Amino acid sequence: MKSYSAISLAAMASTVAAHGYIRSPAPRMPGDAMKAACGQQIFNTFNSDINGNMQGALQNPGPDFDAAKCNIWTCKGMQFEDNTANVQAWTAGEKVPMVVNIAAPHTGVANVSIIDTADSSVIGEPLISWDVYASTARGTQANETNFEITIPSDLGGKCAEAGACALQWWWDSREVDQTYEGCIDFTVGGSGAAPAPVASSSAAAAPAASSSAAAPVASASAPVTSSVAAEPAATTTAAAAASSAAPSSAAPQPTTLATSARPAPSTGADSGAVSGAVAKYGQCGGKEYKGATSCADGWTCKEQNPYYSQCISP
Repeated sequence: MKSYSAISLAAMASTVAAHGYIRSPAPRMPGDAMKAACGQQIFNTFNSDINGNMQGALQNPGPDFDAAKCNIWTCKGMQFEDNTANVQAWTAGEKVPMVVNIAAPHTGVANVSIIDTADSSVIGEPLISWDVYASTARGTQANETNFEITIPSDLGGKCAEAGACALQWWWDSREVDQTYEGCIDFTVGGSGAAPAPVASSSAAAAPAASSSAAAPVASASAPVTSSVAAEPAATTTAAAAASSAAPSSAAPQPTTLATSARPAPSTGADSGAVSGAVAKYGQCGGKEYKGATSCADGWTCKEQNPYYSQCISP
């Protein structure tokens, strides 16, 4: 992957400030494919400040920005083709340590999910989530920057080919209207190389390119800040730092925050839409959204931004 250091004056003047990104495992980074898909200005913005948010970048996207090709609300527009050398090979049930850099806290919600890169949908439930993340009131907690996730055992062959899936860290702060993302490419029980084209008589399932300049919706959903307790799940009130991960630059602070881990696969009903209803934390609305709009189990569909509404606890 080519490394870029030249930064345009427009990018230097951008309103995007450093806030956060994945440190390890190796995340997606900007490159030629991103520049071709997202345009020079978006590329310059994130090449100069990988920690920035999408809303700030979209204030000045540049004349060659193509919303459909860039898909900025998935993996921050970072493209798989620039990151084929960083594909991780994991196994079902493997515990993966993660380290995230929070350069400037903004109170919000966050999760880490597996996404299907063909349509930006979340596969299953979030692997870990926070109802309160990077709080400006109490400061960033140790288990928000050093933690581990467990690779699900129910993926089947969905993530066997490199580029088919990505692990996406997603942090949204409504108090400043800023969203941050980062992705890690991986395979589970498959090849570490990009899949070769296969002739098919059926049409490709990828979404059609849109002529609208509006960005696609964020794909990795997270619970929103709420006074209602989080859904029952495996919880911990201690800082869940992974032993093999790099130590945090700040000493761990005590916290009473409950961090939810992904429940074990169930033999019951599928976790997706049920009888036309959207599952908890799933997308239920937004510009150009064409899916179900009713939430399961009496949950409420709440608008997070013009492009994304989400099923949350009532």
